[in-house]
Parts: sequence; C-alpha cells; structure tokens
Amino acid sequence: MSQPNLWGFDPDQIGGQVGNNHPSTSLKAAIKVKSGSQKAQALLALYDSDGLTAYDLSKLVINNSGESISANQAATRIGELREQDLAAYLFDQFGRPVEKPTTPGNTGFAHVLTYAGREAATTLKISCTQFVPTLRQAKYDYKR
Repeated sequence: MSQPNLWGFDPDQIGGQVGNNHPSTSLKAAIKVKSGSQKAQALLALYDSDGLTAYDLSKLVINNSGESISANQAATRIGELREQDLAAYLFDQFGRPVEKPTTPGNTGFAHVLTYAGREAATTLKISCTQFVPTLRQAKYDYKR
C-alpha cells in the first residue's frame, strides 16, 4: 500500500492511462508502465523549463528500459498532471495557448507547472535527493 505524500501521486505507481479507442495490446502495455516515475520525471522537467510540449518532454523522460518515452506517453503524463492541477497550458499575453514547433511542419501546445505543481516539484526534489531525472543525464555525469 502506498503512503500519502505531498506531491499528489506515487512515484512508484504502476499502470498508465489508455484511451478507449486503443487496441487491447495498449491496455496490456499500460498495465506495466511505471507511470508514477514518468510523472515525477515530467514534473521535474517542467519545473526547469519555460514551457514544454509533449514532444519536448518525450526526449527528457525515460522508461524502465532507459529509453525515451513516446510523445503519446508524454502527452498522457502531461494530461495526468493537468487533471491533478499540477500543470496547465502556457498562455501568451493575449490569453492564447502558446504553440511551439515539434516535428517538421507540426506544433504542440506548451505546458508549465501551476503553483501547486511547482510546490510538488520542489517537495519531490527535496525528498528524493537520489532521484535521477533521466538516465541520459546520469550517463553524462558519469562520463565527466
């Protein structure tokens, strides 16, 4: 049984969300996803940014195999953070959602942390001092 914590989710949670229109193989795969750890990584990545798209975030969050997650998985993690009021769309001075380039010819909406999200990320950083946001960063630090 997981303990209640200050950032609103269990970093060790297993099982991700799946859309109703996805095949049964997606459901089977989602059951194995360590979504809590991906959500924690997303929270920390958004904390250190001025707004990220799901595509941007997919390059920063890794799965249990040490590989980057897909943009679809990143979008799901962002959606989960939005549902918990930890993240929100980034808006420009006219109140329009900010779009940033993703793949050639495409854009995505940028997301930032809410005040609650920033508090959760700060708590996560303090309480998980040994947490490594990405395996790539750990490899980079090791090579230095």
